[in-house]
Amino acid sequence: MPVPPFSSASGAEASARAEAKAQLLLRLRSRGLRDLDLLRALENTPRENFVAPAYAELALRDVAAPLPCGQTIEPPSFLAQMLTALEPRPSCRILEIGGGSGYSAAVLSRLGRDIVSLECFQSLVLEARQRLEQLGVGNVSVLWADGCDISPSFGLFDRIIVYGAIAEPPPNLFGALGQEGLLVAPRKRPGEAKAELIRYSRCGEGRIEAQSLGACQAANLLHGLFASA
Repeated sequence: MPVPPFSSASGAEASARAEAKAQLLLRLRSRGLRDLDLLRALENTPRENFVAPAYAELALRDVAAPLPCGQTIEPPSFLAQMLTALEPRPSCRILEIGGGSGYSAAVLSRLGRDIVSLECFQSLVLEARQRLEQLGVGNVSVLWADGCDISPSFGLFDRIIVYGAIAEPPPNLFGALGQEGLLVAPRKRPGEAKAELIRYSRCGEGRIEAQSLGACQAANLLHGLFASA
């Protein structure tokens, strides 16, 4: 189903939204976000365009916002926490697991060279593609795929980011991580109530090192493919 085109806000609405976004960025900076490239990427990517019009104002706050298929768009502070840990570089090929609305891929498109975004809900994939096309984003591929069952044909990535909580990254994700690559994912082992953010690094001779970056809020990653809501 086609997504509606981006609506044009009146002068007063545009001014209010600009002020709300400025306040959001100030809050992120007050929480320790200092990466200027990431701040610019968040500032220049219109989060309100990746939700239904009814939630446009909500999208300008540091909260999750509803998406179709029972999913949500992650709060900006959570995305900033994840991307700070990921350390994307302009030369990086990046794999994203759990693309959702396409918003996070749009932010990543300003930070990396080539972004492959996997999403298990087909309807979200189609909508994300349209949104990214409307914004003129040309270095993101959004694919309908199970992020825990990726094909070797995807090749190797410099960075891999997983938005849903998992017990441990499956072997094929580590297999897709290039030399000196980083994989960032919330880890929640069976029986644990809270997740912790883990950064996995591929070191010399293929060795993987894991570093805990503290607690985070994340829903469990879904497995499988879903054709509709």
